[in-house]
Amino acid sequence: MRNLKARRMHRKARSLWRDGHIERAESLALRALELVPPVESASLARVADRVSVLETLAQFASDLANHSEAHRRCDDALDLLEKVEPSASRDEWCVALLVHKGNSQRLSAKYDESALTLARALVLAEQTPDSPLLPAGPLNALGILSKDRGLYENAGIYYNRALGLLTDHAGRDALELAAIYHNLAGLAHVQGQFIQAEEPARRAVHSRRAASPPDPAGLAADLSVLGAVLAGQERFDEAAAILSEALALWRSRYGNRHYEVAVQLHNLAAIQQAQGDYSSAEVTLGEALEIKRGILGESHPEIAAILNNLATVYSDTGRRREARECYDHAIEIFTQTLGEDHPNTLACIQNRHNLA
Repeated sequence: MRNLKARRMHRKARSLWRDGHIERAESLALRALELVPPVESASLARVADRVSVLETLAQFASDLANHSEAHRRCDDALDLLEKVEPSASRDEWCVALLVHKGNSQRLSAKYDESALTLARALVLAEQTPDSPLLPAGPLNALGILSKDRGLYENAGIYYNRALGLLTDHAGRDALELAAIYHNLAGLAHVQGQFIQAEEPARRAVHSRRAASPPDPAGLAADLSVLGAVLAGQERFDEAAAILSEALALWRSRYGNRHYEVAVQLHNLAAIQQAQGDYSSAEVTLGEALEIKRGILGESHPEIAAILNNLATVYSDTGRRREARECYDHAIEIFTQTLGEDHPNTLACIQNRHNLA
């Protein structure tokens, strides 16, 4: 009886979350978890209810950029599954949780730990022959990790392997392809290949707009990439309109202090700076920095990226001392988190050198 009530609560929590009722959904999912007994069993059926709720809570935490909480929930679920006798269903679930855990580690800038987790996920996925699509998830996640570490060639290899699997086994119109196109566009963007990035970015947006049921978070993420790509082509008015649409979607769902709100503000600030509106760019970057510091802490590479951009605003407006301080702080963070040879570190050092 308790499990049946927990299942109803769990379904309701997920429905509330999709509709944007964040606090009510999270509260209901936590109550569902309390109702499900923490059974340790060799039977997948006996642990499935608890694992399912833990997985949902991990997703809620990730959506709110609480990556350490997501990591913990994934570990709790994996601990239960690892006591279950191996089967295709168990292994598929383990792969999904390992990918989620690896992504949470990456977003917390724990890159070495993320690499180990995702490698484990890929090995397990490739050992599940009845699920030919299963390796696509770990491959995509390894591509994102490689991009973040500046290993762009490796990222392209992983993305294209995932793209091939999905195209072969799910079809060319599969919604799952949107995530790969999104990431291929992001990879081209980070290398300054803005023309090449536009087609996959638009494919991702087209797929999301056609999705049923709608996926506002996925659409907002894809619009963010497309806006950044158009900004790279100096199509600033188009870019600003698209980024503003993405910003409105994130704010309507999560409020003004969410991680993705800060991402859009950072992108909009780059447009303001490129158009010579330095005062607006400084204010917008400051708002993005405040939000991300509250979520990611003081020593995350994304904090360094904003500091680098803020330093260029100071440099462009003749405030050399403030620019030097921001560059030095950014270089320190980049070096500690990404290493001395990462493209972001080297670019920031070059910016500091140009200022000198």
